[in-house]
Amino acid sequence: MNAIEFQTTAHDGILDIPREHQQKLDGRVLRVVLVDAQAEDADEAETIFARLRRIRIHGPADLSTNHDTSIIGEQDA
Repeated sequence: MNAIEFQTTAHDGILDIPREHQQKLDGRVLRVVLVDAQAEDADEAETIFARLRRIRIHGPADLSTNHDTSIIGEQDA
């Protein structure tokens, strides 16, 4: 049997299986993985780009224009 995904609310330790799946699942041994849907929505709200924007680099103000000088050092003329 393939995986079936649906959202439900737990009531006193009991999960309600939607009617369209009840007949297929009745009497079967099932493996259940629970994922908090609210926590999942909160994680998806922040994109990788939003996380990257929070990274702060401490360096000279002209790092982008004088990168080689900052990394290698001053070259003798």
